[in-house]
Amino acid sequence: MDSIDLLASEYLKHEQLYRSGLAEITNLEFDNLQKELQRLAPDHPVFRVVESGRKLLSLGNQPVESWLEKIPANTDFIVQPKIDGVALALRYVDGKLAKAWTRKGTDKTERIRLVEDIPRAIYTHERIVEIRGELFAPRRDPAQSQRLAAGFLRKKCPKNAEGLSFAAFEILNGSVEEFPTEKHVIEKLHDWGFEHPVTWEEMGKLKHMHNLWLDGQFYNHEFPSDGIVVKIQDRGLQEKLGSSSVCPFWALAIKETWKTN
Repeated sequence: MDSIDLLASEYLKHEQLYRSGLAEITNLEFDNLQKELQRLAPDHPVFRVVESGRKLLSLGNQPVESWLEKIPANTDFIVQPKIDGVALALRYVDGKLAKAWTRKGTDKTERIRLVEDIPRAIYTHERIVEIRGELFAPRRDPAQSQRLAAGFLRKKCPKNAEGLSFAAFEILNGSVEEFPTEKHVIEKLHDWGFEHPVTWEEMGKLKHMHNLWLDGQFYNHEFPSDGIVVKIQDRGLQEKLGSSSVCPFWALAIKETWKTN
């Protein structure tokens, strides 16, 4: 590996650490590293990797009991509607909306600027903030919601995003130290002006919550959903459990069928 590739590897390492809230060098040191690589190799492929956006994982949907067996006893959960729309990530740089992309990494920045309830700017001291959520159509059935959101993103020159909303539910690069629980994440998203899915702190009644959703009583009208999402409340435990290349081990989607072992 030549010196430029070594520099690119170092840049990518620190860029990913920074976005994960685990920075090992100062902002100035990182900026100098980036500028040096841009000076030596302005078209290096590593820049395309960074700009393509963080990969958006799916949710696991294995049998509930199998999932719970891997979770420590007395763990607290939260439950949210599994909104049916299109998954999106937003990147804010120095507080300003700079990029939006889909699960496939497709850039949708200009279209997303048309969605009225996506803040154009947020107040933060962080250089980069990345937020995940769902573009959806409120008060529609799940299939319609997904179809309308996907259709809007496919249009070449949409004039507006009428009938569509965005619900945020994750700070992709939020550190555990700053946001120790999912409750802290939701509170910060609210402070920044994002709509977010209704969140219940679940105390051992997952089956009951799923039945509420099946009966249309889990905010099904406001948030068109194809199930519920269960997440571990403690983000430190989330970090310990980790993720595969496909889905996190600390969250589960429960759809129409309550899967058992």
